Amino acid sequence: MDNETLINKYFEKSLSEEEQKQFVLLMETNVDFAKEVSYQKGVKKAITLNERSDLKKKLQSFETSKPKVKSFKIWYAAASIILLFGVGFYFTQNATSSIYDDYYQSYPNVVAPTVRGEMKEDSKSEAFFEYDNGNYKKSLELFSKIYDSENVDYALFYKGLSLMELEKTKDAIVTFKQFDLSKNNAFTPFVKWYLALSYVKENQKEKAIPLLKSLTETDNPQQEMAKKLLSELE
Repeated sequence: MDNETLINKYFEKSLSEEEQKQFVLLMETNVDFAKEVSYQKGVKKAITLNERSDLKKKLQSFETSKPKVKSFKIWYAAASIILLFGVGFYFTQNATSSIYDDYYQSYPNVVAPTVRGEMKEDSKSEAFFEYDNGNYKKSLELFSKIYDSENVDYALFYKGLSLMELEKTKDAIVTFKQFDLSKNNAFTPFVKWYLALSYVKENQKEKAIPLLKSLTETDNPQQEMAKKLLSELE
């Protein structure tokens, strides 16, 4: 089967067991294949963002009319000053959060993709089944147990991802920091990417920048996205 068909079947969640094994192997060993999967995820994210773009227009609708009663002028002026400071504070505090929303996208299950009509009864399959179905509290619980007992990288990575999906970013940072980045295996660039995004979410861009720079310096699936995000932070 050609790679394009394999990727399409992955996003359609229609991989057979043999195709699933082939997909996982290519994600781990073929940089170009991993980049293509990452690119197509980005396209799907962009489509979603375009559909929601009209929401951003709401921030451009501030308009205030002058009060007609003279005695209200002082209070109106004071309220205007408070509003200006409030809006300035809002945009300062939410600038990095907006960047995070623009770049964050859920990472797919590439370790044990759920095969249609099949549910294996083991902790690994159960954890990924819950993750695939958006039951992140349960997947967090299961990946935590797997990592505690087996100390495997995939469990640590998806534990961190589950925490991000639950918007527990600070806990996600603690989790991702346990990953040994010197291993430089298939998970490494994605751990760096999601750790950097977590720092951005927590308004700690000074910690995100070194991670992004390291991603721009090597050939990996997140290289181009790291370049774009870095240009916005620096």
